[in-house]
Amino acid sequence: MHPLVAIGLVFLTAIAWTVTILTMLIVLVKDRRRPPTEVRHALQGAEIQSSEERAA
Repeated sequence: MHPLVAIGLVFLTAIAWTVTILTMLIVLVKDRRRPPTEVRHALQGAEIQSSEERAA
């Protein structure tokens, strides 16, 4: 493999990891800003869906 291609792949990998980590941080920050009532509704909705899946 040509050395410039290898260097380019390393840079692309670094950019991909950076974007991935930034996306995860944004999701965490948005989740922490959500009011507790919305979190409870989201959790209850997930519990209802899982219980319906078990029944089916």
